[in-house]
Amino acid sequence: MSSLVIEKKITVAEFLKMDFEEGFLYELINGIIVKRASPSAEHQNIVSNLNTEFNNFIKPLKIGKCYPAPLDVYLTNTDLTQPDLIYVSKDRAHIVKGFIEGVPDLLVEILSPGTAKTDRGTKRSLYERCGVAEYWIIDPKSQSIEIYILENGHYELYSFAQESGEVESKVLVGFKLSIEELFH
Repeated sequence: MSSLVIEKKITVAEFLKMDFEEGFLYELINGIIVKRASPSAEHQNIVSNLNTEFNNFIKPLKIGKCYPAPLDVYLTNTDLTQPDLIYVSKDRAHIVKGFIEGVPDLLVEILSPGTAKTDRGTKRSLYERCGVAEYWIIDPKSQSIEIYILENGHYELYSFAQESGEVESKVLVGFKLSIEELFH
């Protein structure tokens, strides 16, 4: 479940100085603090499976690194998110510090009942506006994967699979993932 903590807009610098209640994850989106519950075991299993598949592809090619949540991604002065999975290419490795400061090449969000609206709406718009080249939305309920790529400043659906079949990444050239590998 996502909820607003305070409605006054603040900066990332102000956000980073705050103390938060343990057991929850906090993000700053458009200057507004968003609190959400810890993810479920099913969610974390999907993160683990996808992280393994990404790393099995990325590591031998030495083309970048994949980071699972929680890891802060500092996108703008008023936006600090914690996507479920982050890929940063070797060419953009300079944005990796104690956190990610800049725009990663690929971000993944796994939907839950409390985050679906934010992941499909607010975060999608934010990632699009900031120039994230590829954005994945994974829906455990429908067992689907949607992959959006940035074309002329807007996201276009590039690859989709539900219940069976596979998806393909444009950013990770040659990477394909079957629904079965992710959800089973």
